[in-house]
This record gives sequence, C-alpha cells and structure tokens, in this order.
Amino acid sequence: MSDRIFRPARLALRQFRDRTDGSLSVEAAIIMPLLCAVYVGSFVWFDAFRMQNVNLKATYTIADMISRETDGVDPDYFDGMDDIYAYLTYGNYETHLRLTIIECTEECEDDSARVLEVCWSKASEGRDILTTEDLQARANEVPIFPLGDELIVAETFMAYSPAFDVGLDPQVFENTVFTAPRMSGQMKFTKSNDSVEHCYNN
Repeated sequence: MSDRIFRPARLALRQFRDRTDGSLSVEAAIIMPLLCAVYVGSFVWFDAFRMQNVNLKATYTIADMISRETDGVDPDYFDGMDDIYAYLTYGNYETHLRLTIIECTEECEDDSARVLEVCWSKASEGRDILTTEDLQARANEVPIFPLGDELIVAETFMAYSPAFDVGLDPQVFENTVFTAPRMSGQMKFTKSNDSVEHCYNN
C-alpha cells in the first residue's frame, strides 16, 4: 500500500534527475561574474599598455620636433611643447615634460670614463630639472656621442591611474628619448630676460 503511494513521487524525482532540458539561468549566474571580471581586467591591462605606447610615440614626436629647431627654445616654446604632449596623450592624466641639452666634455669614446655635462634643462611645473649629477648617475643610459656635439634628452612623465582595481596599481609612465640636433650650431635656450643658455656655458 505504502509502496503504491510513494511510487509516483519516486518516479517524478527520477524523471527530474534524468532531465537534460530546461533553463541555463543557474549556470549563467555562476559564470557571468567570472566573465565580467575577465573582461574588465582585460580592458584595464590593454588600456595601460595602450597608454604606455601612446606616451612613447608622443615622446619621439616631441624629440623630433625639437631636433629640427634652428632658433633654439624659449619659455613660450617649451610651454607649447608641454601642451602638445598633453594633447597627444589625450589630456586625461597629469603629465610633465622635461627637455635637456647635454654634451660630453672628456673621454667621449670611453663609456666608463666619459664626462657628461648638462648645458641646460627645463621641466614642467612640479618636475625637477635634470642636473649634471643626475646625468652622470644615468650615464649608462646615454648613447656614445663625440666631443663637441650635443644631444637632446626628451623625457615625458604621465601619472596613470587604472579605471578599475584589477591588481594594477597607479603608476608614472616615464619615457626618455635621445636624439641629435638636425641643424648645426648650439641648441640654445633664451630666457624671458633675453639671456641665453647653451653648451658654451660649460
């Protein structure tokens, strides 16, 4: 008697267990957060690599523009370069530009013994200029160039902050490009009072 009472219930449970049709809402609820996390993480990391690439290209552009100058640089020109850098990187993050002219004064063919000097250096507000002591500490980064020549050092800095927290911390993208002036003569800097800085200062 009791077997006949519970048989339909057992049959219904067995049929429910063996069914393969139905909704995927449970599976979707489980997998969707994981898919969203992967998508957001991929977006943030791709954006970071993209912005680093944009910064590097902008640095090369500025270095190339400076290398073609025949009349030197003045404060207005430098401020214009600073604005161009912000424009080339879309202006969404805090950026700084530093422009330095350097020369080698001794042992220029010897990478370990050469003496490097800063002729002049200018930087955006909030960024220190490059000193000769700083330059000597980074001498291994500077390519070999002959005595009597000068080298343009274009440096850019961007304070990058990811849109989402996916394990990528806020950081400063730094890029440095060395290039030689395309024109002969000194790459001078004319101050607001019309005084001039150039490599002859050394």
